[in-house]
Amino acid sequence: MNEFRGITTGALQCAHQATKTVLMPGDSRHYAQLRCATCGAFLKFMPRPENVERRQLNGFRLAKLQMHPGLNPWERQFIDSLAKQGNKLSPRQQAVFDRLCSTYLKGGAQ
Repeated sequence: MNEFRGITTGALQCAHQATKTVLMPGDSRHYAQLRCATCGAFLKFMPRPENVERRQLNGFRLAKLQMHPGLNPWERQFIDSLAKQGNKLSPRQQAVFDRLCSTYLKGGAQ
């Protein structure tokens, strides 16, 4: 059962189906590892829960901003570029995005 198959991230994934999440120490850069429960092979790092929550909220707010009629051309292009890019924003992008949300969306998140 030493069969391995490649996945899109370039990492190896074992042939077993069961996985387990192993929390990393608090001072680690990573939150947790996803490992095979059968052979213990490393599969991937898991995102911190606060990052998952922020990305979900960003997706909701991004959709609301895309529909907002009051954006100027630069803001519209910025929001459209974020939508094409995906849900991981740089710190500077996040700061500009948060500013636009507080300016155009009631309560910053609606």
